[in-house]
Amino acid sequence: MSRSVRLEDMTWPEVQAALQAGVRTVVVVAASTEQHGPHLPLSTDALIAEAVGERVARHLGALLAPVIRPGCSDHHLAFPGSLSLSPGLLVELLASYVRSLVPHGFDTFVLLSSHGGNFRPLEDAARRLRDEYGPTGVRVVAVARDAALMDMMREMVDVAARLGAPQDVDAIHADACETSIVMHLRPDLVRADCIEAGFTGRLDLDTLFRRGLRAITANGVLGDPRRSSAEIGAAVLDRLVDHLVDRVRAQLGA
Repeated sequence: MSRSVRLEDMTWPEVQAALQAGVRTVVVVAASTEQHGPHLPLSTDALIAEAVGERVARHLGALLAPVIRPGCSDHHLAFPGSLSLSPGLLVELLASYVRSLVPHGFDTFVLLSSHGGNFRPLEDAARRLRDEYGPTGVRVVAVARDAALMDMMREMVDVAARLGAPQDVDAIHADACETSIVMHLRPDLVRADCIEAGFTGRLDLDTLFRRGLRAITANGVLGDPRRSSAEIGAAVLDRLVDHLVDRVRAQLGA
């Protein structure tokens, strides 16, 4: 059996061997391809999704499906290069992943997102798949909805604050948390000379999704990334993985 937990790195005999060894769970992470301020690449959410998804899969004894990108990013489209899927298309993509893998013998699917705009469609997909597969014993769990997004961001912000990068913001994007994670994972992709603060203050998610980021922050940043570091990124990533694993295990009853 391959040491990798990433389906796309494995051969079909290796996937078959994993099934024969008792692996029945697949983690599916929806990411995005969208602007992340003047200092981070459009691939930021996908980079985070790969890192988080692989670690969560290892904790759960699962495999990681190819990260979905782009995602639901209409609120970023005023910035050049950003791509977006409709919520319905993302739901269909998630459903297609599950429908492809169930016949192979996988029976538990964990739906996650590294991008805030995917959380509502993620819940819709989980509900549809539970209705479709519930009678067969296939389980679908999701860390979704606005409350889960807010919980996830609070966990990340708390770690960054304890390590010297506090910020007063209700939503994060290209902030100290995300910037620090990319510094940890791919420092070569961070434009350090372009790091600058963005919007800080009170902002509810409905306003964010309705108005779009360009109407709120000229540089596309929510928060202040100027105190970011690779050390903070490693700690935030660890806490994020632990948080998601705890949430998933609670739903699975494990």
